[in-house]
Amino acid sequence: MNTIISVSSAVRNIGSETQSTERTIRARISVLAILLVVIYLPMMIQTGKLIVSSDDMSQGFFAPIVAAYIAWNERQVMTKPARTGSYWSLAFVITGALIGVAATLANSTTFARFGFQFSLAGCFLCLGGWLALKRMFVPLALLFFTFPVPDVLYAQITQPLQLLATSLAESMFELMGYSVYREGNILQLTHMKLSVVEACSGLRSLMALFFFCVVYAYFFETRRWRRVLIAAASIPSAIIVNVMRITSTGVLGKYHPEWTEGGRHEIVGWAAVTLGFVAVLLFHRQFAVTNRLKACPS
Repeated sequence: MNTIISVSSAVRNIGSETQSTERTIRARISVLAILLVVIYLPMMIQTGKLIVSSDDMSQGFFAPIVAAYIAWNERQVMTKPARTGSYWSLAFVITGALIGVAATLANSTTFARFGFQFSLAGCFLCLGGWLALKRMFVPLALLFFTFPVPDVLYAQITQPLQLLATSLAESMFELMGYSVYREGNILQLTHMKLSVVEACSGLRSLMALFFFCVVYAYFFETRRWRRVLIAAASIPSAIIVNVMRITSTGVLGKYHPEWTEGGRHEIVGWAAVTLGFVAVLLFHRQFAVTNRLKACPS
């Protein structure tokens, strides 16, 4: 009887110690979260304003939401009492702090975002070690979609995309029997002139489609190389649907000119992004079915 009582007491002690440890971990997480928000609040506000005001940052609205959802699902890697942190977390936090100081001196929100990434990675290391950082790699990577394309690279990316889209759209019009003349990024049709400006380069749809494909690959594919393949498939898909959007704008300009500008024109653009995502989804499904059939003996 005394043995049973002793065992029961030991179990109760272990349970109370575990609960105490869990409370300590939750308190540590709360403190780190509050510190991150307080320190990087100006950066978060500026990033929110950028996402709301910029037409090129539509994916930036969804990125923090999806990242937070994935992190919440993986939270046990940091909340279990058995997890131990890594001293490397200090190096990450110090690096984030130094980048934050540089961001303040240079008045750069981009530097502040990098500082936040390093600080957040340091917190993960502190709470759950390298396993936690590994599990939280995807949420950290998704936060890069809140970064705008640097001005230095923007023109270097959009100009080749503009010329490529214009050239392919010219070929599409010719195949459809339309008379078209191309000069640079301008397409002259018999009924209208189409200017493929920076906003029509396809970069906007490429970034949005790439983001949605990365998220889709994470949730619906387990093999790493297939995830990379799905993400890579978004690039040709975005280029093709952008050419289709330009071509459809030229066709609509002949029969329904009101659809070539304003809100209706934006609807056509989002319809093209949706079509591109569906194309990648069908590609993945067909690819999976083909590999399954090859794996099955005849």
